[in-house]
Amino acid sequence: MYPLQREILYRLITNSCLPFSKLKPKEVDSNLFMYHLKQLVKEDLVCKRTDGKYELTAEGLVFADRLSLSSFKPRIQPKIITMIVCQNKKGEYLLYKRKRQPFIGLSGFTYGKIHLGEKVAQAAERELREKTGLEAKLAHCGEVYLTTIKDGNVLASIFCHVFVGKNPTGQLIKDSEIGECFWTNLKTFGSEKFMPGFFDVLSLVEKRSPHLFFAEFTFNL
Repeated sequence: MYPLQREILYRLITNSCLPFSKLKPKEVDSNLFMYHLKQLVKEDLVCKRTDGKYELTAEGLVFADRLSLSSFKPRIQPKIITMIVCQNKKGEYLLYKRKRQPFIGLSGFTYGKIHLGEKVAQAAERELREKTGLEAKLAHCGEVYLTTIKDGNVLASIFCHVFVGKNPTGQLIKDSEIGECFWTNLKTFGSEKFMPGFFDVLSLVEKRSPHLFFAEFTFNL
């Protein structure tokens, strides 16, 4: 993005609206300024109001919310996900082995990102259905914040809404391009490699009280 466009957006991010006279830097040529202002309007980040003042559009407000003003780049933020812990009538747990980085080859509970505007419980139901093909009555039992570090850098930072379910119904999707689903007795899991925090979450779920739990864990790969 051009420096002048960043300046225009900065002024509109730090003000609810501005007239042309206050939006344009005094030292900038009017024709040059109008060119860059029109580019931002074309990109649907800025609009002109009926009173002649300029403000951020809805798209511009979303852009501003995700922006770091110090670097003028999108903030790298933790992912917010739902994690689903399911058991069948045999007491086996439903696991999901990932086929994509950064945790390729590792198994854990099914999880996925919450979509913008989606309710948390709906996200959990959708993720279970999309990833595994199964449906179950899910109960929210707590939250866990997992940070994974590799070579001194944060590899993943995930805030998990943990749900539990029993005896799901449906046809299990055993294999897809991004993962493999399977039931397992954790006492005989053999050489399976697990996601960071897998056993910590399992322990919290198995020991949970009537109250929601919350815990933070940091792991080094």
